[in-house]
Amino acid sequence: MASSADLYTAPSEASYLLLTPFDMPTSSGSIRAIAFSSNSGALVTAGVSVMLTVIFLCAWNFVSFIALLSSSKASRRRHAALVVLWNSNDAWFALTRMVRYAFECRNEGWELAYGLMWALVAFTVFGASIALGVVGPSLIHIGNAAPVRAEMAYYPLLTRDADVILKVFGLRAPSYLRALGSVEAADVTKRKDVMIDDERLPKWKGPNGEEPMYRLNYSYSITGTTMGLQHGSDLVLNVAGSCITEYEWYDAKASNDDYEVYRLWGSTDKKLQFVYPIDSSSIQNAPKVTFRIHPEPDSQRKDGKVRFAAVAWGAHRASISEGSSDGWYSTENGKQNYTVPYGAKNWIKRGRPALSCWQQDIWRYGSQVAKNVEDIKNLQGVKVPVALLDLLSETLSEPKLAELGNASGDSALRSRTTSPNGVIDASASSIRKDLERLLVASYVSSQSTFLDTTMMRDDNWKNILEGGRGGPRDGVGDFVIVSPGIETFSIAGLATVVVSLVVLLIIESGVTALIRLHRHPIDEKTGRPRRWVLFKALAAVALFRRIYEHPDVDPEVYMKDERWHCIAHFPDDKDKTDFDIKGCKTHRCRGHIVANSMPSSPSISQQEKIKSKPPSDTGAGQAVDPPVSRPASPLASPAADEPLLPQVEPRGSSSV
Repeated sequence: MASSADLYTAPSEASYLLLTPFDMPTSSGSIRAIAFSSNSGALVTAGVSVMLTVIFLCAWNFVSFIALLSSSKASRRRHAALVVLWNSNDAWFALTRMVRYAFECRNEGWELAYGLMWALVAFTVFGASIALGVVGPSLIHIGNAAPVRAEMAYYPLLTRDADVILKVFGLRAPSYLRALGSVEAADVTKRKDVMIDDERLPKWKGPNGEEPMYRLNYSYSITGTTMGLQHGSDLVLNVAGSCITEYEWYDAKASNDDYEVYRLWGSTDKKLQFVYPIDSSSIQNAPKVTFRIHPEPDSQRKDGKVRFAAVAWGAHRASISEGSSDGWYSTENGKQNYTVPYGAKNWIKRGRPALSCWQQDIWRYGSQVAKNVEDIKNLQGVKVPVALLDLLSETLSEPKLAELGNASGDSALRSRTTSPNGVIDASASSIRKDLERLLVASYVSSQSTFLDTTMMRDDNWKNILEGGRGGPRDGVGDFVIVSPGIETFSIAGLATVVVSLVVLLIIESGVTALIRLHRHPIDEKTGRPRRWVLFKALAAVALFRRIYEHPDVDPEVYMKDERWHCIAHFPDDKDKTDFDIKGCKTHRCRGHIVANSMPSSPSISQQEKIKSKPPSDTGAGQAVDPPVSRPASPLASPAADEPLLPQVEPRGSSSV
């Protein structure tokens, strides 16, 4: 769709609506969207990135939950893998550890497969988190459009009065100049959307010898989507046209030293006669061009084509170089009677050809073809409002090439834009370059039809987009404006991210609640721990607690003995155990945790005394026996096939 970047003019912020849901036009249909300012859009993008990060953190926690819940094997090696999965903060940590696990189990088929399986799952989650973290916001950010504020749309009602035509012409001129000004930069963007094909024809033999014949064919397509219609993806305008050089229209007999005369379409009717001056004053200006629509367009449209002509005011304009074989810029030695800037010694020959052109506009809506833009209203299923179809009828009923060529005046030709003081470089100029510039500008101008309505206003003229009660007509606001100051996001995309986050947070909360609130850790039938015990027993804090445990002591004694009890999440700050990190020199170890000393276990008689005392007799800070140095190893390894958290006697030094 047309954007302000194409026109080098940003529309006023008052011309569009923010924070208002609308239908964003795309080539595949409309997308429900909402627009923000550029500053607010940056915050939305950041918020989406944060939500995606949290989503994958929650997703990995759920994956870890499934891993523990689905494992039925009770070997030490399998539990080592489960510890890694359950205590991994993110998928990357789990990936690296599970790859190492698979490597260590490379000679064990089932464990190797188990390690590789969860390594693959971790890699998938990690890769998805990275990919969506990078491209996710850009997938939700779908453009820079916002719905128009209908009250700002304006287009003057045209009449046939000469003074009105001139005033309206001046009102619309800025939009044409914006389109022309965009051509240079649009050469790498919009130029590819305009097909231009030229061909050299057999030379024409005239009174002055052979002259080059030239034909230029052009075509382009504009859709309702590129125009910015919210519901116009089915609307298409296909434009095709052609121009050919006409030498016979030049009337050498009627021309003289002060002007040149052309008989358009070879007619002798004076209404079709065109005259432009070549006196000594006029030729000091650079070339320009005039377009004329056939005076009887209705009779000319039997085949759907509109005829028009183009005459270049080029005769005797000075050039610093000899012209090429191009029809408009053929030169000869100049005989100017004034001081020519830059010492230009050449001027353009007289009798340069006019261009005989036609253009055919074919309107389609889906598979239906309309004779003209007015006929679209009679087609079935048209979603474009009548008010906007009326605007298209006013602006695109005649060839935009001719309209824009006349409106741009002296700026129409490419040779004029590179010409100071009326002197041109004929060798660098051609009909193709001139028409190509005008055609690309015509494409941009046609595409910007609706955008332009927000960039002009004159309350002295009736607005064709205004309703009977002074407000906008129904459907006037059914198009969008594109501007760099707008950030547009898909409502469905934003909703998907938010809903996914909420669902995963609910799942995360539910899983956490289930783990914390399970009340039956022992299976009454088998006498073995239930699988829910894994989530508590394999947590990092619970595993770390093993350094301080004494399996021969009753749990109630722990509470009286100032030890780290199994129902406590963290140790008391008065715990007597001496904890340290050991820098181990054993090959491939490089360091581990040690418990150098810990309070000795109470004797059986002491345990009985403690049990017999009321709970209030002993405070949390009282010790049953003074601590003594005792080597202990609550992490001594059980047999590979023993159940979870086996109870063993401590031996040796405690390390993890």
